[in-house]
Amino acid sequence: MERLGRVRRFGFDRNDLRRPVDRRQRAVGAGAAVLFAGLAPPVSAVIAAHAYQAGVAAERQQSANHRVDARVTRTQPQDGAGVRHAYAELVWTSPDGRPHTAVVAADKSVRPGMSHRIWVDASGALARAPSTHAETIATSAVSGGMAAGAVGLPLLAVYLFTRRRCDRRRDALWDESWSSLARN
Repeated sequence: MERLGRVRRFGFDRNDLRRPVDRRQRAVGAGAAVLFAGLAPPVSAVIAAHAYQAGVAAERQQSANHRVDARVTRTQPQDGAGVRHAYAELVWTSPDGRPHTAVVAADKSVRPGMSHRIWVDASGALARAPSTHAETIATSAVSGGMAAGAVGLPLLAVYLFTRRRCDRRRDALWDESWSSLARN
């Protein structure tokens, strides 16, 4: 019995009292659902596949990144908006013997002369830690989900706009019915 109530609630029954405005709203809702079911899976799959390929390419490119020990040459505490940040100047040598320097955000406990582990690329320039395959998979899944949302949101907006217009029309029909009843 509960299932029949849900079916009726969404207008999928053959009730003779349903007005054209009710059937119009039902048709727009069903059309939006069908479009979403037809568009969201392939769009999500394409976007997720593209994100996965880009992630795997980034993994390969970043596989040359490695960790080196850099020496802290100086620190600079900064006061900003009540939060205290510290910056450290690091010096390290690339595999080809060239010296490199960079200023990075650091913990307040970092002092000159300390050693700090950093990631560098094949040329010795400062780099980020390589992406893991788990990060690539997670990014692909999130991208696919966001693509489904991007397909669904405009369809939902069209349905909600139609529903609002149909509600206004139904209210007008009720007013007309009550007016004609009051005249009789």
